[in-house]
This record gives sequence, C-alpha cells and structure tokens, in this order.
Amino acid sequence: MTRGQFFPKKSPVASIDAILPSAAAGLSPMRYLGYGIGMVGERLFRDAPALLLLLFMTDYLGIPPGLAGLAVFVPKIVVIVLDPLVGTLSDALHTRWGGRRPLMFLGAILSSLCMAAFFHVPQLASPQLRALYMSGIVTVGFGAYALFSVPYLSMASEIVSGVHERTKMMSFRVIFMAAGLTLGAFSGSIIQWGGGGRAGYSFMSWLFAGICLATMMTTVLSTGFARQRERRGDSLGIGGQLRLVFANERFRLLWIVGFMQKLGEGIGYGSFAYFCIYVVHQPLNSLAFVVLAGCIAQTLAQPASLWATRRWSRPTLYTWGVLGWCVHLSIWMLMKGQPQWFLIPLGFLSGIASGGFLMITLSMLSNAVADESSRTGRNQEGIYSGFWLAGEKVAFALGALVVGLMLQAFGFVESVAGTQSAPQTSTAILGITLTYVGVNILVWLGSAIPVWRYRRFEVPGVS
Repeated sequence: MTRGQFFPKKSPVASIDAILPSAAAGLSPMRYLGYGIGMVGERLFRDAPALLLLLFMTDYLGIPPGLAGLAVFVPKIVVIVLDPLVGTLSDALHTRWGGRRPLMFLGAILSSLCMAAFFHVPQLASPQLRALYMSGIVTVGFGAYALFSVPYLSMASEIVSGVHERTKMMSFRVIFMAAGLTLGAFSGSIIQWGGGGRAGYSFMSWLFAGICLATMMTTVLSTGFARQRERRGDSLGIGGQLRLVFANERFRLLWIVGFMQKLGEGIGYGSFAYFCIYVVHQPLNSLAFVVLAGCIAQTLAQPASLWATRRWSRPTLYTWGVLGWCVHLSIWMLMKGQPQWFLIPLGFLSGIASGGFLMITLSMLSNAVADESSRTGRNQEGIYSGFWLAGEKVAFALGALVVGLMLQAFGFVESVAGTQSAPQTSTAILGITLTYVGVNILVWLGSAIPVWRYRRFEVPGVS
C-alpha cells in the first residue's frame, strides 16, 4: 500500500490554519459553551418581539394590523445597511480586546435596554403616534442587535478549523438557540405571572432584558481566546462588498436559503399567537409546552444530525427536515379544542425537523465563508456575516408585514382592551389560517430549491 493511501493529499484550498495559526483543531467543551450561550440572548431578543409585538400593537395599543406590520417592517429595512457596515468595521477594527468583542459588548447593553422599551409605550393620543414610537424603538433596537449579532456570527469561521469542527460549533449554537426560543415561548405564561395585561408585558420585558444582558455578556467575556486575522487588501465600499459576496455562488445560494427560512419564521412567529387564540382556541401559554418539547427534541437531535451528515448529503437531510416541518404545520389545523398534551408530539416533530436543517444551513455557511477567506487571504468573515444577517432581518420583517397585510385584507379587527376583546368574522379566521399554514408551507418548500442547486459543492465523504 502506498504512502498516498495512508496519507491522502491535502485539498488545493488552503486550510484556515495556514492563515490563522491560533485556530485550534478543536475546542474544550467550556469554550464551545462560552461561545454558544450568547445565542440565548440573541435569539430571545429576536424571537420574543417577533412573537408578541404585532399582538401587543393590535390588541393593546389599538394599532390597525397593516400599520402594525409596517411599524415593524420599515425600521428593519432602514437598519439593514448597518449589518454590512458593522461587518466591515469588525473586520478592520483592532484593539487589545480584538475587533469583534468591543462591538458585541456595546450591542449587548443597548439591545437589552431596548428589549424593555419595546413594551413600555407612552400614552400617545393616536394609533399613528403609537406606531411611530414603535418604529423608532425598533430601529434603535435592531441597530443595537446588529452590533452584537454580526461579529458574533463572524467568529464562527475563525475560532475553529475543519468542516466537522465548524459543524460541531454550529450544533452548540443551535442548542442554545433552542434555549432562547424556549424562554421566548414561555412569554405568555410569564406575562400572566406578572399580572397580565400591560403590567404583565412590563414584567416580562424586564426579565428578558436581564437574561439577554447576562447571556450575551457571558459570550463577550468567554471569547477572549478568539483571534482575528489581519486584514489584507483595501477596504471595500458597499458596492464592492455586494460584488464580492454575491460573486461567491456558494454564498449566494445559501443566502437565498437563509432568506426563505427567515421569511417563513417571520410569518410563523407573527401569525402563531393569532392562530392559537382565534383559530384552534388554545391558550397562548400552550406555546410554551410545544416549544419546550421542540427544544428538547432539537437538542437531542444534534448528535444524530451530526452523525447523519457523515453518511448523507446535507441537501438531502435539509429536504427531509423541511418536509417534516411542513407536516408539523399541517397537523396544527387538527388541534382545535384538543387537550394541551396533544401538542407535545407536535413540538417533538418540529424540534427534530428544525434542529437538523438549521444546523445544516449554518454548517454550510461557515464552511463556504471560511474556504473563500482562506482562498483569497482576505479577512472577509464580517462582510459575509453582515450581508447574511441583513438578509435575515429583511426576510423576518417582511414576514411580519405579510401577516399584518393578510390580517388587514381579511378584515381582522384591532382593539385596545386585550386579546379576544373584538369579535372576529369567519373571513378573518380564514385569513389567519391561510397565513400560518398555507403561505408558510409554500415558503418553506421554496427554501429547499436553492439547497438542491448547492449539491454540486458538496464533497463526497466530507460532512
């Protein structure tokens, strides 16, 4: 047997370790945990407002649903330019604390304060003024969120090397993502524990603000070991960055996948509370049981998903995950008036499905970015992360707008006295169902199309 059979030739693509010697082949469990825990606050900041803001605006602030959707959508469109700028800044910034962590530190503080401000709205005279206030605080909040989330994602391609190690890191990220999602899902129960109504929303917002600050800061303090590559070449403007990232076909396909995912999530989060309350007549706190079951399944599924990537292609696994997710959405229509424990198997199904395809997407993304940065020798992780998260924010905000416009079109009636205070017509109920189930399924199935085009970039035998 020849030496080449024992020692396979290296890939012509340069290893990231050749450029970044401090990137270890693997990390200790504590370092994986320190990196991953920031996802609790990051996901809680994103998901709790996504679940509750539209409902809070239509049922407690008396803002019409179409205007409420615009109040969330427009600010996120305004702030998306910050994501590429923050990415470029974090690539170029060099301090004794690195280029990523100072921005993450500031973002953690500001976004935590905004979490509280989302649900403390002054007594303004008209729905239009209340909608304007919400637009302003959402703009500030998601600008702060960019300061944390963009450099946080950028770190993933720098602090470990190798396809399998990056996949493992993303599995930790997904586990803590599930924890943040679980906390957000208990928001309905927490609101009730806090006294219900506006007082309950206030209690919930301060509690979540504290959790965001604690978990985000833990990651900031725990990632001092991460080392950033020196920038090579000239800085790129927005136009140059666009040409750079979208000339990369791997990234371009994955960007479309991520956009479709977040559009589906935005539609799901924006319409789920309405679907629970007005269609299947399940209490909002039933979401907590569903999501808790889903997050347990999502966490338990990570070792199996990691194992599966060594045996089947990631596009194949992604497609099966999406199909499972669509089945889960369809079964929800059978849950009207059912006991709450009926919802737990639905949660497990959703967790197994989403845990697989989310980890696979992040794995493909981190590898595509790391390989391109290694090939060119440029410090580009922040640029790619900025455009990735900008796409996510546009899609997520567009999901809320779709929900608002659908409810408006089907005649949903807003209120200032709380949920279910205004009677809804059968047409409005149909609109909620079509939004949460029908439109959502079409979007998720659409996300699998670019994944199958990505197949040609898969290397056989490499997870």
